[in-house]
Amino acid sequence: MKKLLNFKYVILIIIVLFICSCNNEAPCPRCFEDIVTCKVNGKEWRSNCISNDPLFGCRAVTCYYYYKEGAGLDLNSTSDLENITFSIGKASIDGGAKIGINQLNANRILIHDHDLIGNCIQYRGDTSIENNIELTLIDTINYIIEGKFQCGGINTCGDTVTITDGYFKTKFLF
Repeated sequence: MKKLLNFKYVILIIIVLFICSCNNEAPCPRCFEDIVTCKVNGKEWRSNCISNDPLFGCRAVTCYYYYKEGAGLDLNSTSDLENITFSIGKASIDGGAKIGINQLNANRILIHDHDLIGNCIQYRGDTSIENNIELTLIDTINYIIEGKFQCGGINTCGDTVTITDGYFKTKFLF
């Protein structure tokens, strides 16, 4: 009888611990998927990276937003499947990036198409088209930034690239 009573206490303790440990938390509160999508010359493009390195892996999106120091923004994204990377930014000295539409300086746009060769790989900002980034969310608690962008570039071979319908939602470093 005494063993049965001890067994009941053990079961009761397990049930109480189980009930107390259940709460409505997100399954992975620190998990977040950085995303950048756009159309490159009308073709759908999405950030991704492929790595065989189990220790360090890779990052498809890196974003720096200096909200304490002039609101400078640097958004770098890569697609290993499409072989295209780009970097767009709005420097603090140019007024920084704030909620709403921000014009991009052509010097802050850099696009690489790794399927090309020689000097044709690198595109610089094209001043003949509208280059802008629109910030729709700046969350300085969770360090998330979200927005839209469009820009274009021209390389030394005279080829142009146009990025439209750009969207991003990513964690930022500061």
